[in-house]
Amino acid sequence: MMAGGKKKPPLMNIPNSIKMVDLAAKHGFTPKSDSEKRTVRERLKLEVSNSLNVPAPNSGSGLKHDTEVDDSWASLPVTAVHFYERNPRKANNEAYAELKESIRVNGILQPLTVTKRPGETHYILYAGGNTRLQAIRELWEETGDPMFRETRVIIKAWRGEASVLLAHMAENTQRNDMTFWDRANGTLEIKRQMEEEGGKTLSHREFEAEIKKFGLQTDLRTLSMYRFAVEKIADVGPWLSGLAVRAIQPRLNLLLKLANHHDIEESAFYAEVVTPTAKTIAGMVLEDSHAFTADLFLGRCEANLSARLELNGRDMGKLLTAMERFPDMTLEGLQRICKPQCPVEPQTQSTAESVGQEPGKSSQSIALAPRLPGTATPSIPAATEPGERSQKVSSPAPHSTVSLPPISTESGGPDRLMTLIQQVLVSAGLGSCYEPAPDMPMGYCMGFPKDGPLDLKENAQSRQAAWWVLAMASGQFEADVCRSGLDDPNEWRTLILEEGSQETLGGLELAIQHNIGGQGEFLPIPWLLNPDNPIAGVCLELLSVIRGGTRS
Repeated sequence: MMAGGKKKPPLMNIPNSIKMVDLAAKHGFTPKSDSEKRTVRERLKLEVSNSLNVPAPNSGSGLKHDTEVDDSWASLPVTAVHFYERNPRKANNEAYAELKESIRVNGILQPLTVTKRPGETHYILYAGGNTRLQAIRELWEETGDPMFRETRVIIKAWRGEASVLLAHMAENTQRNDMTFWDRANGTLEIKRQMEEEGGKTLSHREFEAEIKKFGLQTDLRTLSMYRFAVEKIADVGPWLSGLAVRAIQPRLNLLLKLANHHDIEESAFYAEVVTPTAKTIAGMVLEDSHAFTADLFLGRCEANLSARLELNGRDMGKLLTAMERFPDMTLEGLQRICKPQCPVEPQTQSTAESVGQEPGKSSQSIALAPRLPGTATPSIPAATEPGERSQKVSSPAPHSTVSLPPISTESGGPDRLMTLIQQVLVSAGLGSCYEPAPDMPMGYCMGFPKDGPLDLKENAQSRQAAWWVLAMASGQFEADVCRSGLDDPNEWRTLILEEGSQETLGGLELAIQHNIGGQGEFLPIPWLLNPDNPIAGVCLELLSVIRGGTRS
């Protein structure tokens, strides 16, 4: 209403009964769709944002004309946003198909964060988002749907390459989808970039403090592992885990120390032993002939070094065990307590069929001392099912199949003693350790496996404890008993008699630790009293019989 009560005249003399939409349609104008209106609004916002990014005259500001306003919003064509070529995360996202389908239905729910290097016209991803960008780009190329032509982004001001690297690392770390190898390379790349931009070298401690300012948590030990993996064993890097590196690094350091004892420098050690081994293992994994494990890699490295030093596998293992026990000992001292073993005369081999072995695989045949009567035709005791309490025994462990005299069913006396010793040997798979010795108190001595250290991958505690039961029962820890009961070439006799010598002090302990495992007398009482362990049950009965008692 106008002053004086008069009505306001229609705009441009167009009657109120006519709608503007109808009038526009009559003259050939088509109204814009909602998406087009949205695009226009976003473009206007971006233009306004850029117009504000102008320094005041004579302000001395270092801002350039193409520097973006920090944390501003924009809608950009997906082709205007480029992937970050130095993204620390290299591994593919296993959930890519599901993510792409979600974006197809719902669009990108979490906007991408972008930045722009000075002088460049395109944007790059600032903090993660490579998978989302790849998915929406593919959808735009595949469908041509305007829904995927542009995407809403948050623009971050350029703060340097190190800042972008840190942002990507932080984003991927929060998602917890980075492999150990990607984290290692990404972290060291951030360190190099920081040093380049800062013009100085950063110690691990200084670098740790810097990246913690950006919310990335690490420690000196982890940084050391990253550097070791990237610089020393990169050929197997893609298959490494933190646990694998924690096993590999100290063992390779021990091998390096042994190499140094033989005048092999670190560079030669890695060039001639470790790197060729890593390349071989990588080829095997890529061909799917083997899965990567730390044990496989370390075993090949040790074998290659032992060949380089012209040591057999057993002597190599003894030296490494001694070096772990006595880190400061010289090579001469190590060699005094780790003497090469005399060749062992091959014993009579039983046929594969007689011991239930696969054809082509030999088994070592042992016989109890003559002073333990009851021998007859060879046989193998029946196996005990796990948890079953009976006088049957479980199957021998791998590489320890033996052929034994028959077990007497009578209780008490030498026959019963022989029966129990047989049961312990077979159930714990210790046949290759048994040595008949008629002049020893029990008629035998427990030595070390002839084919290398005791296999402790299965039933480790039971096998170690059973060895100790039989060894202690034999009386072989008494020097005078071994002097009179064992022949001069016997390895155990030599170790016992040399135990008091200053030059070879520790040799017996090292030999047991290397060949049997553990330190000291390995006979835990809880194991011995476990009613569900058939090996422990037989051992306990053997000890009871030795003491003169009986068990029903």
